[in-house]
Formats: sequence, structure tokens, C-alpha cells
Amino acid sequence: MRIPSVRRWWAMVAVLVTAAVLPAGPASAATTTYKIWHWNMAGHHQHLGSTTNGIIQAIAGSISYRRPDFVSVNEICRNQYGAVIDALQKMGWPQAPTNFARYEPMTAAGDPRYCAGHGIGIAIFSRFALGDTLRQTLPDDGSGKRRKLLCAPVAAVKPTTRFCTTHLTTVAAHKATQLGKVHSVLESYRSRGDIPIIAGDFNIQPDSSLLDSWYDSSVNTDANHGNAGRYHELDDREALCPGWGEQTTESNKLGACGQSGKVDLIFVPAERLTGYSADAHPIGHVCGGKRDKPCSDHRIVDATATVSTGG
Repeated sequence: MRIPSVRRWWAMVAVLVTAAVLPAGPASAATTTYKIWHWNMAGHHQHLGSTTNGIIQAIAGSISYRRPDFVSVNEICRNQYGAVIDALQKMGWPQAPTNFARYEPMTAAGDPRYCAGHGIGIAIFSRFALGDTLRQTLPDDGSGKRRKLLCAPVAAVKPTTRFCTTHLTTVAAHKATQLGKVHSVLESYRSRGDIPIIAGDFNIQPDSSLLDSWYDSSVNTDANHGNAGRYHELDDREALCPGWGEQTTESNKLGACGQSGKVDLIFVPAERLTGYSADAHPIGHVCGGKRDKPCSDHRIVDATATVSTGG
């Protein structure tokens, strides 16, 4: 009876020793989920710089309901930017109430052509504290507006997540150079291990050949093909129009799959994404003196991206 007991004891030791020397199995990949909200609010074109006609309440109300982590706003007047900051602070939305917003002008303050002299630009807002800011002027398009790329990292988060916005030119001859500059900046972030997230009015539609170097090659549909890039636009799996997504404008026939145009885009590196989705919401008619006018000529886009945060 002693021999079997000894054998069992040595067998157990062998199992324990073997388990100790074998490499551990792979740990489950760490991920973080971000919610992104973008709107070209048409701050001058639709509102002439007003902060009292319902537009600020529309922005704050949507953010309160959608609860995004990052917010991108295009065509926002400088005074409207201040009003949005005030509204979000009162809501308790930012974790760092004095360090959650960035603005970059596209026109000079005092120019009477825009926003009653306040100037117009682009802005980002973050639920998290932000770090140092990139303010990149894009190649001149001759229009008198200085198109910009605005980026800021989430402070104290590794790998670094950088949230960006841009509003590209409507001048066809200069779209490629501006888009190329934005792409090169994002690629510099991505190649060093950062996670760049960009939202904005690109004034370019998903099926344009100009975006072939952006969309991941896995995006290969009737509505969007020939791609060789490293990014997913977060609406490129929309069942209504796979590869292209859902319209972000209304009342025109400029888009794919019988839709109006789509120029408001949110991109994240494909290699980081483990899940994503997006929706474009119909334009609300809650602005103007009687709160019955459209608040913009663009739809609000909100998206969710789950990204891997491993090395």
C-alpha cells in the first residue's frame, strides 16, 4: 500500500512542477470604451452667433442624454464656445471643470462677416482632463478661412488617447492636401502607439478616392471599395449602406444608397478597435425665436468605440 501512495505523491509533484515551468496563458486583452459625439452646428450660417435662440440648450441637452466622453463641434462661434463651456460645467459633465475644452479659430476675431464679429472655429470638449494641445494650420485654400486640425490627449492615460477635430475645405482643388496633412498627423500618433480618434466635417464623402488611404482594406462593399488604409469610420457597418454609412445631411441627393450626403466622419485605427457603432440623428427643429427652426444643416453623430489598450 505504501508504493501506490508514494507514486501518487510523486505524480502530484510532477504536475505542480510542470505547471510552474510552463508559460502562463495569454491574459485577456485590456480594453476601454469611449463614446464620441460630433456636430457641425452651423454657428454662423444658422444662428449668426446667437447663444440665446435654443442652440446652446440643444447641444447641452443632447450631450446630457447621449453622455459622450468626447465632443467635437465644427462651425462654432467663439462666444458660443464659451456658452457651451458654461452649460457643461453647470451640468457637472467634465471631470476637470477648468481643463476640458479647447478652441481653435478659423477666422479673425472682429471680422464682421462671421458670428457678429466673434469669429468662428472648431472645438473639442472632453469628460477627462486634457493635456498639451496640437493646433495645426492646414494648407491654405485661398478662401480666407484658415482650416485647422485641433488635437489634445487625455491626461495621465496610457497608451495615450488623442482626441481630434477638423473641418476641411469645400474647395475641391485643396481637399487632397488638407486631408493628407491631417492623415500624416494621425499616422504619426498611431505609429508610436497612441490611439488617435478624430471627428469632423471632412467635406468629403466615404466613397471618395481621397479616403482610400484612410479606410481599412476590410471595408470592401458596393458603396465603398478600393481601400488600403488603417482606420474604420465608426459608421461603416451601417446596414442601410454597408461601407458608407448613414447620411449626415438632409434634403439633398448627394449620397450613396439613395441618401443625402455624408461628410461628418469619425475615424479610429482599425488595429485598436474591438467593437464600434455609430448613428446620425435627424436634425432637431428646436431653435429660433419660436424654437421651431432647424438647429443646423448637419445631423448630430454619436458613436461608440471599444479599443484595445495593450502595448
